[in-house]
Amino acid sequence: MPSALLDEEVHARHGRPLLSVPGLLARRWADLSRPQRILVGLVAAVVLLRIGLFPGVAGTPVYGDEAYYVDGARALSNLVRDLVSFTAPDTAELSQNVAGNGWFMPGMSVLLTPLFVIVPQAPIELVRAYLGVASTVLLLLAVLGVRRHLGRVAAGAVLVVPGLIPMYAVFGFAAYGDLIAGLLVVMLLTQAVALLRRTRLTDGGEHPDPAPPWRGGIHLGLLAIAAVYFRSSVSILVVGLLGTTLLAGVVLARAQWRRLVATMLAAAAAFVVLLAPWSAYASHELGGRVLTTTSVPTVLANTFGDRDDVCYGECDPGSSIWFSPLRYSREVARATGISEMQAAAEMSLYARADVTAESYARDVLGNLARYLRNPAGFARIFESPTAPYPIAEVVGALTYLMAFPAFLVGLVMLLHVERRGAGAQVRSLLVKIAIGALLVQPFVHIAGSRYWMTLAPLLGLSAALLHDAARSRGRPVEGEVAGLVWLTRLQVVLVVSVVAVAAVVVGLAV
Repeated sequence: MPSALLDEEVHARHGRPLLSVPGLLARRWADLSRPQRILVGLVAAVVLLRIGLFPGVAGTPVYGDEAYYVDGARALSNLVRDLVSFTAPDTAELSQNVAGNGWFMPGMSVLLTPLFVIVPQAPIELVRAYLGVASTVLLLLAVLGVRRHLGRVAAGAVLVVPGLIPMYAVFGFAAYGDLIAGLLVVMLLTQAVALLRRTRLTDGGEHPDPAPPWRGGIHLGLLAIAAVYFRSSVSILVVGLLGTTLLAGVVLARAQWRRLVATMLAAAAAFVVLLAPWSAYASHELGGRVLTTTSVPTVLANTFGDRDDVCYGECDPGSSIWFSPLRYSREVARATGISEMQAAAEMSLYARADVTAESYARDVLGNLARYLRNPAGFARIFESPTAPYPIAEVVGALTYLMAFPAFLVGLVMLLHVERRGAGAQVRSLLVKIAIGALLVQPFVHIAGSRYWMTLAPLLGLSAALLHDAARSRGRPVEGEVAGLVWLTRLQVVLVVSVVAVAAVVVGLAV
């Protein structure tokens, strides 16, 4: 039977025309509104950017901390196979590659474990592809949460910044936890906004939530501990976000304040329960109390102290500034009977004995410069030996053009005081606290050109919030209660604190 007659027969039988896949997609596209089409287009651009960049990074060998995370994932995959086959686990391998030196949280190793369970000898190309897919999916999940709780403009802003920044896309193929921790922070922030919206942020008054309070609290706690497992430096941010959510919620919730407190207690309980196994295991393996990581004393010594005195003199010159102090602290521990962590802490104090306010301020400014001045610094590191094009040059120029304006937006956000409505004030406050908490890092840690990856999604949110504020021209937000004086004052305190700290640091440094 001719195809045309067959189509007519099918059409007549079912009473509706058949559509091919392209035709179905065209109809779906036609049904979308203009804002929805923009979001779909941005999602496609994000995915295509990563596909286009993958050949340039696919064969890049693991670099720096990536080696630890990959080794840890292989050890965890072996643990899974041992448990499934009822074989005694290799505790020595776990101690060496999972607990390690106690410097790193195991989040990235856990993320990589399923890959090595399925493909024990996974080549680096497959590892990079797996990480690229995982980071892209997590970005899109974060964008869905932003769209639901903060609106389409905010979702589009996050798809552009950081989604379309080339260096951010390249870093999605890296086995570092900074990028994923930043996305988890955005998901935590949006859930905090959703929780507070169910209190008194709308003109409808209080909104009873049929779900039990512990359910939302566990969700918050899971996001918070997941972020810390990928990057322990976000601990301050997590405490700041959850603390601010509790404070704002108790004031806004009125009669529902007990429910909100129960939710936050559930969040704290989930966080502590899931942190405990790592903390207990690391403490047992390293012979001292470990909460998250053990690297803080050595970091402080290398960042602000005299590196020639870290080992009560010059350390072994044949090794790095990290491993030489580690070996020396273990020697001190064996000789004195104290833990290597206590030995490292005493070594750090000795190295920082001559630190002054002026030297500390100069080091902070140097850290901040390294944090921000070279956003594409890792492009050359992740350029594959078999890259079909010069990825460093391609990625670098576009990254600089997009990243520096985004950094400026973040600064404006820190200095902006929102007054339009309680909801807008809370959103502004939470984003300010998140950005400020991440910028604590240059004050306590050597900074580098990869750490802004955690900050990047918050810059997109900042752009959206500032855009909304500019468009409203000070008019109240429709559907929200009027701005509250105490929320305005709290923002002013944060702004004044940022300006004061900056002034003191610059004044001491110069």
